Amino acid sequence: MDVEAKAFGQLTQWGIPRNELIAVAFSGGGDSTALLSLMIKWNSAQTVQAFIVDHGLRSGSDTEAELARSRAHEMGASARVLSCAWPNEKPGEVPTTGIQEKARNARYQLLGDACREQGIKTLMLGHNRGDQAETVFMRQQAGSGWRGLAGIKCRIEAPIWPALRGVEILRPLLECGRAELRSYNKNNNLSWIDDPSNDSRAFARIRARTYLDAHLAEKRNLLTMAKAANFILAQEQVLLSEFIQSTTSLEDWGGVNLLPGFCTAKLGQVAEALKYLLPALSGDALPPSTEKRMNLARRLRTKGFSGATLGGVRCIPREGGILCVRDLGVLLGRAKVPAVRPIQLQTNETKIWDSRFAITTGRDNVSVDALGNWVDKLDKSQKQSLSSCPQVARGGLPVFVLGNQVKFIPFVDSHAGNQDFSVRTLTSERLRSLLGEFD
Repeated sequence: MDVEAKAFGQLTQWGIPRNELIAVAFSGGGDSTALLSLMIKWNSAQTVQAFIVDHGLRSGSDTEAELARSRAHEMGASARVLSCAWPNEKPGEVPTTGIQEKARNARYQLLGDACREQGIKTLMLGHNRGDQAETVFMRQQAGSGWRGLAGIKCRIEAPIWPALRGVEILRPLLECGRAELRSYNKNNNLSWIDDPSNDSRAFARIRARTYLDAHLAEKRNLLTMAKAANFILAQEQVLLSEFIQSTTSLEDWGGVNLLPGFCTAKLGQVAEALKYLLPALSGDALPPSTEKRMNLARRLRTKGFSGATLGGVRCIPREGGILCVRDLGVLLGRAKVPAVRPIQLQTNETKIWDSRFAITTGRDNVSVDALGNWVDKLDKSQKQSLSSCPQVARGGLPVFVLGNQVKFIPFVDSHAGNQDFSVRTLTSERLRSLLGEFD
């Protein structure tokens, strides 16, 4: 089966419609060049947007980005260069400690912002079969459990939160080899750029690539393992989704009630459900470790449970179950934990606060902060309105501040109009994306 048949077969299987606006993360390299060409064939050039990220980490990267933009235009796609900003640094002088992770985070923030700005909900990435094998190999070497050995997902929503919020990531080339993609480029008279960092053994991925190219049988075994783990993981997530839906309830302000059936379920099932619930409630990028989640699961099942905190979430017993809310110690700050900073908003601007709420205002120069920092400045009517929200959750609510005055408390304040202040909790959206659920 050739590259085109593999990629189009994957898109058809996913039910991805043609001629809807999509984005391609385009570096100008061999993989993304093939991907952009294929998406233009699938979709038509008029509906394909190429985003080129200039990380600014090497001298001449801006020239390479412009070359990639020019080639995307030649192929018929619209193209934009997105440049990383490194505060107080100059390109080539950025510290190398953790640089790949920093560059990755910056890249996906730019891509997510660009997609949302243009109303694009689908972002295509050019990861191939070799990338999958390298990922599984490195995770195996690091001692990952079987879920980590599922490797790169071919389809996932908002894998980096909140940078990719509202954006679905598709990788239609995961069944294609690196050599296959370059053969496709040659057969279609496509030129590509070779990134010199792809030859640097300073990076763990390049060392893994070199090793696997010399051990093809091991590479095939890793890919087989990843497929099997992916299949089992998808089944597990379906069951966990059903379990969570039947044993929890969501408050409109973003908290979650654990009903009695949640805590009395099998210990491993509770711990795995917490893997998805805790980041959805806290907005954190990653869940706590399996060991910590197992310990919390045991405590939740203990008669006389008095409360616990884990992963930015506080669990408090209440009549009929356990209420889970944002940990105020993280939100307001404590020893060695800086407080979540307020954000500034301008008219009709939407921002994410504490990775948990999408915030919009109809006014200029409004800030959003945690209610816990403003309790002493509330007027009598505002304090009375708080009675509709559990006391343990109130400090974690966002508030709109103008000057030195709280103008609106979402979810409890009925005196201000929604035309000026709008808040949407993202707990449910985040939970769905973590569980791999698609519309």
